[in-house]
Amino acid sequence: MRSTFKILFYINRQKTKADGKTAILCRITIDGKSTAITTGEQCKSSEWNSKQGLTTDKKTNQRIGEFKELVEKIYQDILINDGVVSVELLKNRLQGIATMPTTLLAMSKAELLSVKVCVGKSRAEGTYQNLLYSDKLLTEFVKDKGMTDIVIATITEDLFEEYRFYLKKRGLATATMNRYLCWLSRLMYRAVSQRVIRCNPFENAKYEKAEQKIRFLQKSEVSKLMALRVLDKEAEQARRMFIFSCFTGLAIADMEHLQFGHIQTAADGQKYIRKERQKTKVEFVVPLHPIAEAIINQCKTEQERNERQAVRGKGNDLVFHCACSRSVMNAKLGIVGKACGIRERLSYHVARHTFGTMGLSTGIPIESIAKMMGHASISSTQIYAQVTDNKISEDMDRLIRKHQKEETKEEAV
Repeated sequence: MRSTFKILFYINRQKTKADGKTAILCRITIDGKSTAITTGEQCKSSEWNSKQGLTTDKKTNQRIGEFKELVEKIYQDILINDGVVSVELLKNRLQGIATMPTTLLAMSKAELLSVKVCVGKSRAEGTYQNLLYSDKLLTEFVKDKGMTDIVIATITEDLFEEYRFYLKKRGLATATMNRYLCWLSRLMYRAVSQRVIRCNPFENAKYEKAEQKIRFLQKSEVSKLMALRVLDKEAEQARRMFIFSCFTGLAIADMEHLQFGHIQTAADGQKYIRKERQKTKVEFVVPLHPIAEAIINQCKTEQERNERQAVRGKGNDLVFHCACSRSVMNAKLGIVGKACGIRERLSYHVARHTFGTMGLSTGIPIESIAKMMGHASISSTQIYAQVTDNKISEDMDRLIRKHQKEETKEEAV
């Protein structure tokens, strides 16, 4: 008989603290038997929506969603491994995870787990991999201090500065260093939300301001890449996808998941790509440039010619079949860039930035660029406007200097 499994989030309005907040609980019901466990979250009674089982705070709701996904995953794990699940078994398994750790590295591992269970749902695999390295660096830092872990209650702002100095010694860029410091601060905010500590010791810590420099190629450099003939299959794939991104703005993750079905034709015959971004799940629509269309046709012809690609299986009609890892693709892309004499270190972010700056330079409205690039907020697109404005300003300065030199020559004559 199929077991019944239900999850309900609720609050006990009778148990309210002096600050007006109360704990958010989770009731788990399996085959008519129920048990309750704390989620570690809290809210004011006035903020709680009983029908939806949510609060008015988006971040709290996101953590509730992550907790729900965690419960569902553990339920499935027990069911697969043991063949039967009870509320007692599930609660016992959750106890160690739901109860927040009191040490830094244990907190980091718990936070990583909460992200991992959301991969493919509310979080991208790339996000988890980045945070995995943040955890690795933090672990190395603690070991470098000659410790196995650090009790959260003993942490002061000095630790933030120590970690900053440790990252600096590794020669990391400011933006990269700030990202790892943000992970450390995130753990402290989670400790506060779980009432392990009263306040974040890093709340007033200052991050170094990173210069926001957008790297992109000029049209002449893109032309060099297009003219290059490459015999190495992996390098050719890297070059082809880079050029495709320059004319569509697609990120590497979106190109890896691009299917022929995402390419549609409008009533006027104009072809375009309609797809959700892998990272943000925001839909983007971008007209298909003739060069991008030529690349797609080339990929299709090669796949039809190759007998091994004749049966793709499971309806996975991918445009780009990447036979190697991203790290290999990036290495090959670097070789391609050097072969063209391009000084800029090539990456797929550079290609995406090239699309944004070229689009604005040709007069496409910033709102349209934002839609084509799948930006969740137009503020993400405005950086390209700043780059374009700076470029125009530099060009004008050069023109003025040239004019002044000509006037000086005329006066000398």
